[in-house]
Amino acid sequence: MPILKSKPKFKLKSKNNCYCAFCRTPRRAYKKRNIGFLNILYAAVTSSLMMYCFWGAFDPRVLVIFAMALGITETFIQIRWRLSISCKQCGFDPVLYLKDADKAAEKVNEHLKQRRLDPQYLLARPLNLPSISPEKAEALHSQRQIKAQSKDKKGVLVSRQA
Repeated sequence: MPILKSKPKFKLKSKNNCYCAFCRTPRRAYKKRNIGFLNILYAAVTSSLMMYCFWGAFDPRVLVIFAMALGITETFIQIRWRLSISCKQCGFDPVLYLKDADKAAEKVNEHLKQRRLDPQYLLARPLNLPSISPEKAEALHSQRQIKAQSKDKKGVLVSRQA
């Protein structure tokens, strides 16, 4: 008779299974982007323990330690999330893509050039990169030229009255 394993009532998974938006490679990224209640609680307990170790009683300087602990925790959680969100295979960074698509494309091109030159990836599975038709490539190229020309004309006022 097989033994049935019961499923846990709640899952404490910190990583999400997802795919890269550019090369469609399966990967794992951290879910948590900012601190939560437990992080605040841990910082409070840590600062109170440090207070009793240093001063032996309540001291208002514990608030400074608490604020520093929260700041350090927030910084490390955001750095961890930011590093896990970019793809290790193709170099695509979705946060950078939302801010500036051209910089994200440059970063992907640079990463792919380094990947081509690296002997570690010679026998690796090829990436599933998107292909662009020649018509679409020409349209994108003309859009970039128009955007570059419009950046040169800074300070020109446009009136609604024609």
